[in-house]
Amino acid sequence: KRERIKNQSRDTVLFTLPVIMNNSFYNDFALRFAACTLTSLVETFNGQVGNRGFNSMRAAHDKALIDELVRRGVDVSSVFDGTTTSFAHHVELDNNSLVI
Repeated sequence: KRERIKNQSRDTVLFTLPVIMNNSFYNDFALRFAACTLTSLVETFNGQVGNRGFNSMRAAHDKALIDELVRRGVDVSSVFDGTTTSFAHHVELDNNSLVI
């Protein structure tokens, strides 16, 4: 059974089932991101743009990153729909929202 399917956009990954990730990786990233500035979190997001590699460590990284942005009240709706995260474009932080 596949955990992800390809979307028409090469930079978007859709999951058909919940991804089982190593919680230790997620926890490590969550702690790291909690200590970062918002600017650093945006730079981290932009560092993933165009990265087509994917594994459980990246899944943990990406989820922890989005979770931290949401925890800080950042509007991530331009890149995250609640299920899918798109790294197709670089973003900027504008008025506490990620904008493309």
